[in-house]
Amino acid sequence: MRYLANFFRICVGFLFIFSGLIKSNDPTGFSYKLDEYFSVFSADFEPTQDNLNFHFNTKSQSDTFYLTINPNQPEYKLSTYLKPWELVSDDTTIYNRKISFQINHQDIFTTNVETIDTLDQIGELHCNVRDILIKTIKITNTPLITFSVDVNPYIIPNSIFVNFFQKLRSYSVQIAIGICVLEILLGLALILGWAPRLIILSILTLTLFFTFLTWYSAYFNKVTDCGCFGDAIKLTPWQSFYKDIVLGVASLIIAFGIRFVKPVFSSPFSVKILTICLIISVGFSIYCWHYLPVKNFLKFKKGNNIYELATVPEDAPTDVYENIFIYAKDGVNEEFTLDDISSRNLQKEGYVFVDRIDKLISKGYEPEIHDFKIMDVDRTNDYIEDFYADSGYKLLLVFSDIEKTNTQAMDEIKTIIQFCNKNEITLYPLTASKSQDVDSFVKKYELNTPFYYGDKTNLKSIIRSNPGLVLLYKNSVIENWPSTNLPSENELSSITNP
Repeated sequence: MRYLANFFRICVGFLFIFSGLIKSNDPTGFSYKLDEYFSVFSADFEPTQDNLNFHFNTKSQSDTFYLTINPNQPEYKLSTYLKPWELVSDDTTIYNRKISFQINHQDIFTTNVETIDTLDQIGELHCNVRDILIKTIKITNTPLITFSVDVNPYIIPNSIFVNFFQKLRSYSVQIAIGICVLEILLGLALILGWAPRLIILSILTLTLFFTFLTWYSAYFNKVTDCGCFGDAIKLTPWQSFYKDIVLGVASLIIAFGIRFVKPVFSSPFSVKILTICLIISVGFSIYCWHYLPVKNFLKFKKGNNIYELATVPEDAPTDVYENIFIYAKDGVNEEFTLDDISSRNLQKEGYVFVDRIDKLISKGYEPEIHDFKIMDVDRTNDYIEDFYADSGYKLLLVFSDIEKTNTQAMDEIKTIIQFCNKNEITLYPLTASKSQDVDSFVKKYELNTPFYYGDKTNLKSIIRSNPGLVLLYKNSVIENWPSTNLPSENELSSITNP
């Protein structure tokens, strides 16, 4: 037991140090993963709100629209727009009128009303929640009818857990750095043999916590990548769960043989080592958060050719699907392949056809970069091929979230934009924010450049800074800069005009 306990003591200790260092190298990326967990937990604890139902009735037709109540929106503004009456045809006296309905300036449905005359009342609109009538509106010939619906009495308040996890999202970075440092200290303390009972109890508690998280991610398919080792080593949720199970078993073996875990140094000297380690690990994590990871494991790191990483080889395997037929018998759905159907008479056996689906049998080749897009404001046109075809210097200016931009860097950003315009360096400002927010931002900071749009998750995986700069020549990454350490004009000039 002595040798087993000390063997696992070294293994578990180094694993904790390795895990902490990897995440300390990229605390921003780890904070994204924690924020995702907090968001998922918050959503899972949210109560199911009632529907706000809108029923429109005329003599000839009726329409219904269901809207789930937003707990953060106690009042809804509904508008009814009536277009002028129009004759259906010259040889009839039947009139047609189109009626549009909007909630908070968003279209919900439209309908047409026909009548042989133009009576003042052409229909009724009923609004209710849980079949409790809130309001009935007579739709008349008035071109515009507006009214508000107060749903505050019907809002189911959030539990304290929802508010708790929402507040945690604001501290994702601090929590990420704290966990990174804690892992490093626990691993080092275990190897040193300092306060072994306290340390192994802390390790078991932390392992149990992460085992629950990885099981939750895997079983409910909530968070597809736990971020255990950052972007250095990608693990699926199930792989992470099994890793935590093995780690938990190893920690239990250490706990059972704790009497054999002896300190390497005296307690005061070990405390000095741990204190120095604490200062260094905190400083390292903050440095990597403030600037960029010391070791970049992202796909857009210096030296990578992103076109090659995004290209699918001609002989690469593709996704393989199989036709699956769903039949029901005695209220139970069952799946059958084409061979099953051809070899059996399912109708005689009492089965009823329900649906046909394409089931993925094997996943084909997926390039390392598969979600990088450069879209227009309507998100309808993708200019990624034009980007790849650009054979000169080009600069990606990444604003993953306009509202959380480091605005202290905006003067330098404007200087860089001017430099690119003067030196014919193609600039690609990329964001995932709403176009209205982008327009306001561009106007406020007088940015003389159009913006392109992409996926927020992808933009966060390009560079761990908001904003961040990625300089490319052809399709190879030349350099990355965070908003806290942007290049000067001389530096850009020395790179692009060597």
